[in-house]
Amino acid sequence: MSKEENSSSTATPSSRRDFLSGASAVGSAALLAAGVVQTADAASPTATRQTASAADRLRKLIAEPGAIATPIVYDLMSAKLAQHLGFPLITVGGSSVSSGMYGMGDYGMATVSELIEVATRMAAGVSIPVIADADDCGGNPLNVYRALQRYARADVASVLIEDMSGAKHVPGRPEGRLISTAEMVDKIKAGVDAAGSGGPIILARCDAMSKDLSFEQALERIVAYSDAGAELLFLSGAKPEQHEIVADTTGKAVFSTGGGSNTADVLAAHKVKIAAFAVESFALNAAQQAMLDLKQHGDPGRTVKGLPRDVSLQLYDAEHWSEISRRFNAQSY
Repeated sequence: MSKEENSSSTATPSSRRDFLSGASAVGSAALLAAGVVQTADAASPTATRQTASAADRLRKLIAEPGAIATPIVYDLMSAKLAQHLGFPLITVGGSSVSSGMYGMGDYGMATVSELIEVATRMAAGVSIPVIADADDCGGNPLNVYRALQRYARADVASVLIEDMSGAKHVPGRPEGRLISTAEMVDKIKAGVDAAGSGGPIILARCDAMSKDLSFEQALERIVAYSDAGAELLFLSGAKPEQHEIVADTTGKAVFSTGGGSNTADVLAAHKVKIAAFAVESFALNAAQQAMLDLKQHGDPGRTVKGLPRDVSLQLYDAEHWSEISRRFNAQSY
């Protein structure tokens, strides 16, 4: 999931201003790479799992008023930190998986099995819904069907399937092949069938505009994807007013990636329901600064503060594991 031009607070906001403050918390804190301010209870092994599926809980969030900001997390601890801060859901982007897990660019090299593996770990590690990027979901409808069964077993809330295949986002090279509308429709239908009742929501991404198709042509595609059963729609590269047209034409919730100083107010006004914000670059920048401080001054904390110990202990579920250790005399072995 690459960054484009497209944010909530600790619960779904009821106004654009709440949406803006939630988005600001993500960008400025970079999931607290430079210090934490508070908060919601972190997930722990003892946390009670919801009886409703993650997908149904996401459907409930979508049905509530207001826009939702979600950080695009890059590993399990950043996912747990997002939950700790009170975000109602997280997004696991293909770019962050490629980078954070495998140290490579978002060039379409991560396999669907690798994407499923990371999303499964995320869904097991937090109790909030997880939106997972599946790129082309493995290829043909058979691959999609099997992949969605695996995502469903992991209780992943939503799975993004895009209509581009092959190598992508490679600097200086053209984007991959845009599959036909009919091919994408078949893949969406296979995914919906495999997900079953209460299974992952299909998030259909359309990259037609990045292949120089007009907005009108892209809209035709996204309407077909909606009719095929996609419950969330992502028209990559769309302007805010075009998101509004997508929402009004399909009656479906619109997803987009975040960025830009006016993102929160503009997108909330133009019917983007879920805006995902990449935070990995902020965290990597903080890590780079700490390493430079260490290399130059022998002090990694000169300009970047470490995570407060009380927060790290919560993220590591320290109280729970301390109790388990005490009950079963773990130190005696």
